[in-house]
Amino acid sequence: MTTPHPFAGLDGAQAHERTSKPRTTGLTMVADWGVGLQQQRDLTQTCGDHFDFAKIAVGMSRLYSAELLGQKIEQYVSMNIEPFPGGQYLEYAEVHGQLDRYLPACVEAGYRWVEVSDNIAPVTVDWKRQIIERAVQEFGLKVLGEVGKKEGLDNPIPLLDNARACMDAGSSVLLLEAAEIFDEDVETARAIDEIVQVVGLDKVMFELPGPWISNVHHHDIHRLRRELIERYGTQVNVGNCSPDDLLSLEAFRRGLGVNAGSP
Repeated sequence: MTTPHPFAGLDGAQAHERTSKPRTTGLTMVADWGVGLQQQRDLTQTCGDHFDFAKIAVGMSRLYSAELLGQKIEQYVSMNIEPFPGGQYLEYAEVHGQLDRYLPACVEAGYRWVEVSDNIAPVTVDWKRQIIERAVQEFGLKVLGEVGKKEGLDNPIPLLDNARACMDAGSSVLLLEAAEIFDEDVETARAIDEIVQVVGLDKVMFELPGPWISNVHHHDIHRLRRELIERYGTQVNVGNCSPDDLLSLEAFRRGLGVNAGSP
């Protein structure tokens, strides 16, 4: 029997706009930069209702033992959270001529989702399209197709063309760098608006920047997520959330604290 919540009914003004899991909008993705299994269990027990994806960042899938990686994946999935390896790992596989081993390894590990990005590898739109189609059709994986700029390779592919290619090839979610929205470049801002219109806001997940990017501080991340919610509403999809910031993000989504995400 469920114990009645002492604060039942004392919800924020925006609470009625939030959906419960499993959901298709208002998604949150946490960036897992080496979270230990016990810490992960604490995170999912405390906050499991409030996030939907967990990115095992960069190539960290290789650093865990096979047993521990399997336990991490199983633990996330048991809480209706989909883990996936960071897209840079796929790009490293391409750069080092080991791409054919990557997707089978993802399936063997137990992943059901993969990210396909083009931030460090000098690849084409056709390459992304082929990889996404293979992941979906040959391996039964779901794909988060990523577009946007990061530190590293200067991507020459127009944002809208990149986004269309990802979705046409079978991506279920489009990952977009959140910093792109508030870029002062008029053409970039226009491209973002076109992507949202063409792909649909419910299919776009905006990735927050992190401290690994030069001159990005904690208050910048909080400001950006606040601006995302103010611009697109409480049901906007947000990615790359730090585990430590997960509950404050959900509090701000629900209107449960004026300082939850404010500068």
